[in-house]
Order: sequence, then C-alpha cells, then structure tokens
Amino acid sequence: MLELATKFKPDVDGPFQAAVDAGLRAAELWTGPEVLDHSEEVAERARKFDLRYALHFPTRRDLSQRHLDGVVGLYRSLGCRSMTIHQLEFDRYAPDLLRRDASIVLAVENSHLAPAQLAAWAEANRHLTLDAEHVWYLTHPEKSLGEVLAVFRALLERYAGKLRHVHLPGYWIGQDEHRPMYFARDFVFPVLSLLDEFGFEGLVVSETDVQYQTPNDLRMDALLFDTWKNKRRHA
Repeated sequence: MLELATKFKPDVDGPFQAAVDAGLRAAELWTGPEVLDHSEEVAERARKFDLRYALHFPTRRDLSQRHLDGVVGLYRSLGCRSMTIHQLEFDRYAPDLLRRDASIVLAVENSHLAPAQLAAWAEANRHLTLDAEHVWYLTHPEKSLGEVLAVFRALLERYAGKLRHVHLPGYWIGQDEHRPMYFARDFVFPVLSLLDEFGFEGLVVSETDVQYQTPNDLRMDALLFDTWKNKRRHA
C-alpha cells in the first residue's frame, strides 16, 4: 500500500525527529547546492532515523559535477527508490546522472503545464512524479473537485504504470499552496483512494511550507492518513 511521507531540508536533525515523533516512516529530502556540498554528512544524519527516503533534485541549472556526484551518492547511500526532478533539470542533467548510475529512477514532476501539456508530460517521460496540487492549482484552476478528480482518473488509467512518486498537499480553490493535507480532507481522501485503486505503492508526500513542518501539523496529517486507511479497509 502507498505510504505517507513529509518533505524537508535535511540540514539538521530536527525535521527528521519531528517526522519520526509524528509517526511517519518516510521522507522526501529537499536538496540544493548547500545540501549536496555536504552529502556524506547528510547521509550520515539521515541514517540515524528509521525512515524510508526519496530525493528531490535541485530546481536550478547551475550545478557542478561535484553536486551531481553528491546527489547520486546520497541516493545510493539512503537506498532511495526514486528522485523527483523537474523537466528543465531532467533535460539538462539526466544524461550525466544516468552515466553515473543507470539504475536511478528519475521521476519527472508536472509543474506549470496547460491541459494539453499535461498529457504530453505523462506520455514523454518514462517515470513520473504526480503533483496533485499542480494539476488543480496550475493546470485546471477553473475546474470543480469532481472535474479535477476525473482528470486524475484519466491520467491514472493511461499512466499509472509510470507513476513513482506523488505530491499531495491539502489544496483547495482560492487557498495558498503547500498546506497540510488535513486542511483539505475532501480533496485528499478521493485522491488517495484513486491512487490505491490503481495500485500505487510509492510515497505520497504532504509537501508543505516550512511554517507547517511542525510536530502538530505532521501528526495531524499522519492521523488523517490513518483515518483514510481505516475507512478504505472497511469500505
């Protein structure tokens, strides 16, 4: 079954411990040059905690060969199963990354895409990170909840086999991005159920702003996820 994760910058112990204390078992690690400059130290820190990891490749195009070595080393050291990457960075860095390790799963994330571009993104890339908030907030801002869920179903019917990673903050029309999942239960629950219906078994990340990366907010998301699992189990 799919697994809930949080996302944070791994430069200190605090976010790791907060995730564990909230009952989470997985995390997506934000990476930038300042993280990759100390990748061995980050890996040592991460291994102290009982968490499953994925990486988010830096959203910038001025990285050095040392930074690429660092992100590949971190991926290997933490036993990651996927690395989220945006399309522009994938186009620029994928050959260098895959030359270092052809087994790395680079899951390309949807971002500022028009409806026709969303289908083209899913068709063109071998592995996908589906950002559910981006689909509604950026690609189909005019659609109702029911209409956007139909978009998700259509995507999964064709491309579920490519899906490796999911970002699912608690988005709602007219609200800010990157809020906790428990802020929008009516959106989060049906998306989780669709992912489960199509057999997704990767990480579902409550991708929130730093202000929401608190023990209380993390625990509330964990409780929400447990509630969904119990409802799904007894449906």
